[in-house]
Amino acid sequence: MNSRNDKISAGDRDLPATFMKRTIQMDIINVLQKYRETEEKNLIITNAAGEPVYVSKKMDFPAEVVLSKINDVTDNFDEQEIFDKDQDLFLNIRKSVITDGGETYNCYSFTDVREYALLIKDVSSYNLSVSNMSKFQTTIMKKLSMSYDTFLPGLADYCSAEEVMMFIKKDDKVIRSTYKQKLTRTNAELSGEYAHFFDMKRGDSYDGFTCILNSRIQEHDCVVLVKTSDIPETSDPMDASIHNVIRLFIENSILRDHIIYESEHDKLTGLYNKGKYMELRNNGFGRPGSIAIYNFDVNNLKHINDSYGHEYGDALIIKAAKSIASVTSDKVLGFRIGGDEYVMVAVNVSREEAEIIHAQWQASLDRLNDLDKSLFCSMACGISYGSGEYDYNELYAQSDKLMYENKKALKEKGITSHLTGQTA
Repeated sequence: MNSRNDKISAGDRDLPATFMKRTIQMDIINVLQKYRETEEKNLIITNAAGEPVYVSKKMDFPAEVVLSKINDVTDNFDEQEIFDKDQDLFLNIRKSVITDGGETYNCYSFTDVREYALLIKDVSSYNLSVSNMSKFQTTIMKKLSMSYDTFLPGLADYCSAEEVMMFIKKDDKVIRSTYKQKLTRTNAELSGEYAHFFDMKRGDSYDGFTCILNSRIQEHDCVVLVKTSDIPETSDPMDASIHNVIRLFIENSILRDHIIYESEHDKLTGLYNKGKYMELRNNGFGRPGSIAIYNFDVNNLKHINDSYGHEYGDALIIKAAKSIASVTSDKVLGFRIGGDEYVMVAVNVSREEAEIIHAQWQASLDRLNDLDKSLFCSMACGISYGSGEYDYNELYAQSDKLMYENKKALKEKGITSHLTGQTA
């Protein structure tokens, strides 16, 4: 049993002759024939127990290292990236499961993606180096990468596709981007209309569309689909290099959007921060034909902080911010510019619309207080309005003055922030 004649060769691995009998019984030739119609090198097949039954003669990577890496992956997968710094390996592994004669086999093929790994590393290092400079990083990232879906026209051209779709989901929000003569983008709640797209695997088809990417990137579920009836011979949207380029583009764009968001928004409330306010103010908010400035201040925050702790103080700040966020839009921007100080700016609105926005904000604050009666939030507000020729600084000073007058009036009426059952 130990002689050379008692062994057979499977690729560049020797297997015992006793295993040969088992191999013949499992009809491994049929399995190989099915799989090798499309794959001829960098191929490993294991049985259901993970034991290798075939290793391709043409391997660009050490088979033992690859097998050990596969065995380290506990989750089931269709596609996986494996990195080994010591062996200088960065592999894309695609897995197919074939059942033959009652036996199940795992077929693995490998692609070297080291070049893309190095590119991702370079991009990550670059992003890290600019993370401490908000304005600079925003400018650089805008030049470094465009929006995540702007690659769709190029993909459509590459595939000669009549339509390309992309879905990005985070939590229950879905952004759908479609390119069909022009790029369009819509936002929606996750529903049955979109949910089945996220169940598609790479290579699956539905309603004429083929899924070429379904991955989780930067905590976002991303799906890309192409609709085409005649793909040129020189184009292959299922090629691993196309897959990885798209992933890299989306990842970089999402990272860019995240950095921009972090640099412009207040972490506690989600409103725009003072830096963003100063940037827009210095630019005159785009110099609109009319503008309304709302100056807010939370009443009694210091007393809440000093008497009950900053946990309640933060809850008061958040409730105040929610009332403002509920009326923001493309024309109405909300900012937290200090501890309990907020500014809201509405552009290109009439005086009547400005009053309606104020009423909507007040109704929102009342509704939030009704929903949570444990902590009552009182806010003073001053409004100024200008159209045609106006001076922003003068309007702001006017709104600030009116806010303090409103604050005094609320205090005289005993309307101030407080905890239920506690005196102001």
